[in-house]
This record gives sequence, C-alpha cells and structure tokens, in this order.
Amino acid sequence: MTESSMFDNLASVYAQGRPTYPPAVFDALQDLAGRPLAGARVADVGAGTGIFSRQLQAGGAAVTAVELSEPMLRQLVADSPGVGAVLGSANALPLRDASVDFVTFAQAWHWVDPELAVPEVLRVLKPGGVLACVWNKPVADAPWRTGYNDRIRELIGGEPDYGNDSTGFDQEPRIAMGSHGAGLRTLVFEAPWSRTISMEQRMVNVTSRSYMSTVAPERLAAFLDAERAVLLEHFPDGMVVEEYTTWLGVVRKP
Repeated sequence: MTESSMFDNLASVYAQGRPTYPPAVFDALQDLAGRPLAGARVADVGAGTGIFSRQLQAGGAAVTAVELSEPMLRQLVADSPGVGAVLGSANALPLRDASVDFVTFAQAWHWVDPELAVPEVLRVLKPGGVLACVWNKPVADAPWRTGYNDRIRELIGGEPDYGNDSTGFDQEPRIAMGSHGAGLRTLVFEAPWSRTISMEQRMVNVTSRSYMSTVAPERLAAFLDAERAVLLEHFPDGMVVEEYTTWLGVVRKP
C-alpha cells in the first residue's frame, strides 16, 4: 500500500483528531534557523490536512503545502485559506531550484526515501535555507498508555510499516539523511506539553493513524471499545489528557 492510499480514507479523522504543535517549537525553529518565519517562503511537505501549514502561516510565512494524497490535499485546501497547495512528493518536489527559505515536514519525514528526498530538499532550498522536521511524540510512560503500543502491535499483527526508521514505536526521532547527509548537522529542540480532549476525540486521534486503514471495521470497533474502558479508569469524567514531547530537528543548507 502506498503512502497516499494509506491516508486517502483518513483525511476527515486526521483533521479532527490530530494535535497542533506548541508555540515553543516555532520560536525554536526561528532561533535554530537564525531567521524569522515572518516573510519567509516555506514548503511544508507531506502537509496532510494542513495542521502545521496553518501554524506556519500564522507566524507570517508564505506557505506552499505539498501533499501526495488527493483527499488530504482537498481537506487542506478547504481548511487553510491563503495556504498554497500542490499535489506532489518529497521524492520529486514540484518546486523551482533555490525557491524557498524553509522546507518543513511535520509527522512526515519517516515516509520519504532519504536518497531521493534529501537532494530534492537541498535543490529547492536557498543558500543558508533550513530543513526542519517535527514530530509530536506521545509520552510513552504516561500511566494511561501502559501497554498501548503492545495492543496496537497485536491489532495490526506487528510493527507499523513506516517508510524509513526516522521514527516509530519506542524510539527517539531522528532525521534520516542517507548518503547525502555527510557534513550536515542536526540541531535539536524538544518541548513537553499536553492537551485535554474528549474521549471521542481521543478515539478519532487513534483511528487517524496510517496503520488503522488496514484493520477490519469490526476489529477496530472492538479495539476502540476496549480502549475506552481503559481510559475511563484513568479519566472517569471522559476528558483525556494527552501528553506529548514535540521533537524538532533543524538542518541548515550550507
């Protein structure tokens, strides 16, 4: 199954369930890049439904969102007035040489082939431009998440199938650069934060994961019922506190 087809049926739940990113990450992005977002040209690649794109735009950037899934891109256009949108892949960016100040990937770099994507990123960045990759990583040792990853593995029959090993269950993120990353240093920032959401929004977030598109509806419904029961033990009022550490990695083009 291709990356786009995994997400084609998830656009609505992705838009409803996925979290935004904390303000501290955007401050850190500008500090590590050595330039402001305001007035910058940004390509947000693997933009999904535009969650990160809209936050970049709110910071004053001129944003072009690049997304491989047509349903996700349609959702992005509907929800993101003023954000440019183009169908395309990180492995062959539909952008001119040296045309942007930032190339960003939010929850997306693990899907790319670094041997193809890194040269493309370097091609479209201006001299001194920045590649920035960000992930919202759930706090795995939060009491209510005990055993959750193992239950997901049982549900889907193994580890989730991501495009590369930049991120995954039970590991710290990194920017896999492949053979084109020699001499390029990654600067890292991390920010802990949390959000409080309803039980049903938590279930929507769970179902927005790529691997959920392969689960039969009846098995998924049973899984969600069991997860509700677990969560109610920790959050009897039905309001779930999701805890995250947002990881930001920045690589500057020479």
